[in-house]
Formats: sequence, C-alpha cells, structure tokens
Amino acid sequence: MKNIKIVSLMTLILLSAACAHHPDVRPGAEGIHRVVLAADFKEATDEGRDAMKQANQFCKESGKQAAVVEENCKYTGSMKEDDYIAAKKAARIANAVGDVISGIGYGKHAETGESVKDSGRGADDAIGKGYTYEMKFKCQ
Repeated sequence: MKNIKIVSLMTLILLSAACAHHPDVRPGAEGIHRVVLAADFKEATDEGRDAMKQANQFCKESGKQAAVVEENCKYTGSMKEDDYIAAKKAARIANAVGDVISGIGYGKHAETGESVKDSGRGADDAIGKGYTYEMKFKCQ
C-alpha cells in the first residue's frame, strides 16, 4: 500500500513537471498557437522572452521550433493608463529609495529603508500588471 502511494505521488510530480514548461501556451486551430502573459509595462521585454521560451518548449515536443506570427501588448488595466504608469513608477522609485536608505547605515536608517522598500513593493503588487502581452506563433 505504501509503495502504491509513493509511485502515485512520483507519477503525479512527473506529469505536473512535464506540463510546467509552457503553462501559458494556448494551442490554436490551423497551427497558430498563442502565449498570453500579464506585463507591468508596454515594452514587455521579459514577457516576450518568456513567451518565446514557452513557445519553443511547446514546439520542441513535436520536434519543431517556434516561429513568431504576431506580437501584441495592450493596456488592459482598470485605471487610466497614464495614472497606472505614474503609480507603477512611483512604487518602483519607493523600492529603490528604500534600498538607498538601507545602505546608508544601521539601526533606524536600515529599518526606515526596509519600511519604504516594503511600501514600494506592496504598492507595486496592489497596482498589479496593467498590460496583456500576446504572442501568436506556429511550429515549423
């Protein structure tokens, strides 16, 4: 009985690891697939790299390589886009200022720096990701 549980657990872990390489890929009709990711900013460079990595992993399973058909990044947040950008930048600045204050000294400075940094990170998390990055691709 114990061996069956261990084998079942190992199988479950292996299956979930196999799917983890491209969790954001959405297979599509006629060989056009897409990856959709949330992004902090319109440039979405990190998301673009992650999307390409996932697309290549998806295509690799059939012995092929991903070819980008189309990329798109649009604002989908709930507040005005200009307000979102300003809030996001302010949160990132608070995080950076907290780092500087922490580096100035020990004791109160370090504690104050960590508080400012935590506030910046908290605000950044609360604001969320306001852009949706989408990459369409096919395997060739």
